[in-house]
Amino acid sequence: MVSKKINKNQAELGIRTHDFNVPKNHISRFVVDFIEECFPILGIKENKKNKKKGGRPFYPLCSMLKLLVYAKIDHIESARVIEEMAKYHDIYKFVCDRIRPSERSIQRYRDEFGQYYEVLLQMTLEMAVKKEFTEFNHVSIDGTIVKTHNSNQNMISKKETNLLVKYYKGLEVDAQKLKKLNKPAQKILNNKEMSNNDKLELLYDIQTQFKFTGQNKIPMNDIEARMMKGKKGNYLVAYNVQSAVDYDTKLICALNVTQSPTDHYQLSGVDDKAINNIGKVPKYMSADTIYLNQISLSYFVNKGIDGLIPTRKQSKERTGELHPKPFHKDHFYYIIDMDLFMCPAGQPMYFYKEYTETSTDPDTPDKIKRLYNNYYACKHCIHRDSCLTEKQTDKTITENGGRLKRAMFFKMEKKEYKEEFKKRPCVEEPFGIFKEQFHVKQEIVIGMVKTEQRLNLDALAYNIKRLYNLIQEEENNKEDIVDFCESISATHQLKLDVTIN
Repeated sequence: MVSKKINKNQAELGIRTHDFNVPKNHISRFVVDFIEECFPILGIKENKKNKKKGGRPFYPLCSMLKLLVYAKIDHIESARVIEEMAKYHDIYKFVCDRIRPSERSIQRYRDEFGQYYEVLLQMTLEMAVKKEFTEFNHVSIDGTIVKTHNSNQNMISKKETNLLVKYYKGLEVDAQKLKKLNKPAQKILNNKEMSNNDKLELLYDIQTQFKFTGQNKIPMNDIEARMMKGKKGNYLVAYNVQSAVDYDTKLICALNVTQSPTDHYQLSGVDDKAINNIGKVPKYMSADTIYLNQISLSYFVNKGIDGLIPTRKQSKERTGELHPKPFHKDHFYYIIDMDLFMCPAGQPMYFYKEYTETSTDPDTPDKIKRLYNNYYACKHCIHRDSCLTEKQTDKTITENGGRLKRAMFFKMEKKEYKEEFKKRPCVEEPFGIFKEQFHVKQEIVIGMVKTEQRLNLDALAYNIKRLYNLIQEEENNKEDIVDFCESISATHQLKLDVTIN
């Protein structure tokens, strides 16, 4: 027998498609199909006015969008790394149709696509409905802060701003005061790249932020950001990001970036966006105690939403954090039908006065205060020493809020609403993923609008990945059922006649 000689250097001619090295069920295929299906609806047009004669043609917009979305799903933020992946990685070549954009082009297109990320986010929610994954019956609301690209020390004060405005207007200014300016203000003064008119415009914008925010210092890199208190008690230059999340699918329904340092009156803004994105009014909307106020409750009534917001006491009961002192307000039980509080000693505290506390902030509504007490019961009570201080003659319970807040308290005491409210923590999962996997803190964007656009890109990538996982779970479940039925029929010699919907 003659053996065949093997030539290891022999060349072979073959035909390979762009996706030859992409697995069949890879998420990149889902991204490509989703973006190509949605892209015509966006109506994005090339800016042909900027196209130079004889220059390089524009990159296909759909290909660039697919590249940016997939890179975000792959948790790659650096435009330089995305550039390298598009050149050398097979899956990235497949996603972007083998275009090779530069780092600068990637940064520019990522910003220019900003207005379309929320529209694509809306389309992920439409797909979830078509796939029958959810009907958006329960949407949860919560807020978190996102640190901006600005240190706590890089701040300019109102006094320094007014001094510089006076100087650039040509008015007489003490030269010694200019020398004593802090470094952030000195940067404006010594900046040779900016004209005096540009500096004056910047200072006018900073003055506007002083009036709008009421703060004494404004960040220099991002003048729209504000000082906010973090969860660890430290203060950061940040934005307040409100999110709405669907319970059934854990999909993000909406994001809203605000300058407010607290969540108190931010519910209506993110809720309006969520309702617009999902195309319907959810049956339930849940939020934490900090949102419990007249504006939020009136919003639920006007929209016909069954809102779920517990009082501070109900939240403490749920977490087991009631005050240890037995005669603290936490241990006074409110009876809504009789409009009174029952003290721990079994004595009723009757309503006797209501007044309105006028707010000095035009954006904050006036507060309704309701007072309850029982002078005669407290006078003869054997627990006076444990309940009252030396200066007090009787106990007075002060309750904030009017009729709507009392109705919410009564509703949240019912078992069915307590069970429904247990779904609220679903809103916390996506932002945990944002901070840990999507590297939100590493995103360098300036301004409230661009911050919201970049976060919408994060939310879009999260929703696409979540949809892909839901579809894979559904298909895997069907395959498991088919395999089980086939194994049973083979073992027991039965006829397989099964339809899987």
